[in-house]
Amino acid sequence: MPLPGRATIDAGTKTLTSDKAHHREGFGIVVGQPDIAITGLNEEHGFLQFDPAKVQLRVGDRIEIIPNHSCVIPNLNNTITGVRAGKPVEAIAVDARGCNY
Repeated sequence: MPLPGRATIDAGTKTLTSDKAHHREGFGIVVGQPDIAITGLNEEHGFLQFDPAKVQLRVGDRIEIIPNHSCVIPNLNNTITGVRAGKPVEAIAVDARGCNY
């Protein structure tokens, strides 16, 4: 059963990395939702905490996250989607994909 003020997301250390920020708590920023904190991660999932009186989330809601460290994104993806005004406008090829060694 879901707990009020907590949610699980389909993004963990493989997506967001386990790097902490130097100037704040958490594993990234939930865009437009300053009252949501990413408080923990495992490899595949992230764990959110929030005040249920201020934030309403439902199963299937999409959120946008700015990770603390973004190197994992081009390392694990062939393309990155360019977005303008909330709409995908471009597929950007990652030429150095997987070339971290």
